[in-house]
Amino acid sequence: MYAPRLQPLAAPVVLRLIGILNPALVAEFAALERDVSFRSPGTTVLVDVTDLSPLGHDDLAALGQVVRRARIEGRDVRLMAETLPWKRVLRRVLPGQPEVDAGLRSSARRLVILAHNGKRRRR
Repeated sequence: MYAPRLQPLAAPVVLRLIGILNPALVAEFAALERDVSFRSPGTTVLVDVTDLSPLGHDDLAALGQVVRRARIEGRDVRLMAETLPWKRVLRRVLPGQPEVDAGLRSSARRLVILAHNGKRRRR
């Protein structure tokens, strides 16, 4: 008798963004998210924004649009919104996003940190 084997699901990857949210960080995040999704297809990517300081609503919306575009393209990218400004972004830009629960967060096995400083480097 044939018994199908269950395929293990890949553990989620957490992308933790730290620093000042500006267009440069949004562009770097978009490239990093595509790279992580390409290297491990089918993996859920959780975006942790707890240590991110937004300067304006335009940057919040831009990051939300990057996540939305990834979801439209078929990648499972979820924004972990815990503060009021991020919850507003979820309601406006990502209304159909599945919730990120504690079980999903605790099952993450990899963490990628993207840190960004708003100051320009002088050489």
